[in-house]
Amino acid sequence: MLILADEDIPCVEHYFSPYGEIILKPGRLLTHQDMRDVDILLVRSVTSVNEALLHDSKVKFVGSTSTGMDHLDVAWLNKKNIRWSTALGCNAVAVAEYVVTVIAALQTQGLLLHKPCRAGVIGVGRVGSRVVEKLKLLGFEVVTCDPLRAEQEKEFVSTPIEEFADLDLVLLHVPLTDAGPCPTYHLIEKTFLKRQKKQCVLVNAARGSVINSIDLLEHGQHLIWCFDVWENEPNINRTILSKTLLASPHIAGHSVQSKYRGIDMIFKAAIQLGVLPDKQIKSVTFPRIQMAFSDNAGWRERVLAVYNPIEISRAMKQAFLQDESVFDKLRKQLKRGHEFDFVDVDSGK
Repeated sequence: MLILADEDIPCVEHYFSPYGEIILKPGRLLTHQDMRDVDILLVRSVTSVNEALLHDSKVKFVGSTSTGMDHLDVAWLNKKNIRWSTALGCNAVAVAEYVVTVIAALQTQGLLLHKPCRAGVIGVGRVGSRVVEKLKLLGFEVVTCDPLRAEQEKEFVSTPIEEFADLDLVLLHVPLTDAGPCPTYHLIEKTFLKRQKKQCVLVNAARGSVINSIDLLEHGQHLIWCFDVWENEPNINRTILSKTLLASPHIAGHSVQSKYRGIDMIFKAAIQLGVLPDKQIKSVTFPRIQMAFSDNAGWRERVLAVYNPIEISRAMKQAFLQDESVFDKLRKQLKRGHEFDFVDVDSGK
């Protein structure tokens, strides 16, 4: 069996080497020619998996360690009886904790400190529901918008997006879709942007194209932007980058543990779908780190020591504004770090 995997997916050898030969290549550069004789394809969100890539190939299983699905042509895969799976929810903890670090960073700069502080969360699934919990713990008043969830859960309260206004913080946690009852492509456009008050913080850790970039530049400059994702990655708009207060190169969900969790989920899916026999391979142990803090260190100091979006933003802007081809390099170089539960705290004196 021949297994082709994105070179940035960790632990591929641990899980898949007992089943055949493994080839590692850059995910964004994969071509149809690379698919020759490949049986299993393992990708991240940077690889578009569709007919152009896989036609006339032997691929029988596509596993994506990304939680999203917009890079997979699911209809075509199903039509061709190619089994597939994504690591849905693998990065939910990491993204929610990224939001906490963004709030900590903003508050160290004097923002979002007033009471009451109102936050709106658009998309309240695996990630968004965790974000809501974190916001409430931090003392925010929270309104939510998720009409699809409201249809399934009578108790869930979904505020129409047309009523999102007078907010201090808006967070996007929706999948990218361009069809169906609630498409999210360019969901945030001029009418939404113009309705928001001055210095409302807009955080996007979903997908770049959820925001209409042209409308953002024309009608959203009264807002404070904190973006982890960008339209047209890796060829992002340098003007938007330069005006973004806290910028990162699509790494909010890239905690060490989420990456390990993603490949573990894909491997188990391949077994459950009957693509691979179960050889009783044990899951990898998630790494931990130890960090020392003084007894009087506050929560902001602690979370920013684990991941500091101010430092990441400074490094990203400095590198990208000098060389616009470095987006993917930055995704490797600028580390998201560990999830909070995997940090052992050593309180110093």
